[in-house]
Amino acid sequence: MISRNGSHISPSELGAKSAELADRRILVIEPSMELPHALRGVTGAAFTIARLATIDHALIERTAPDLVLSPLLSEAFDILDLAHVLLKHGYTGPLRAYCLPLPNADLIKQEVRQIWPERDFDIFEIPGLAPSPNMPRR
Repeated sequence: MISRNGSHISPSELGAKSAELADRRILVIEPSMELPHALRGVTGAAFTIARLATIDHALIERTAPDLVLSPLLSEAFDILDLAHVLLKHGYTGPLRAYCLPLPNADLIKQEVRQIWPERDFDIFEIPGLAPSPNMPRR
């Protein structure tokens, strides 16, 4: 799928891996950072951008995503909220969160896996990712 260098992936690396995403259906939930700009070079993939509040069984069936991609944290939700909603509406495929580098991503991964057991979850830590002006400051 998306090639990573350790637990970090740069937006340019993501864009360079466009061939690996060909013919994939990717559901992007409320993008709040510059990651979607890196996806502009991806060809052959179908992207759907949705708000958390619009996720329902019909959206999952209609888009049939091969991958769900979301910020780890936004003003409105975090990845745990999203995992609950996705499971409620029947999505069990790969889930990816993206964020700036974390001090201990494994703790978050363990917490998500409590909700998302035996499913494919990972975090893309992207150095230099610029938060949007709407991102919460912590």
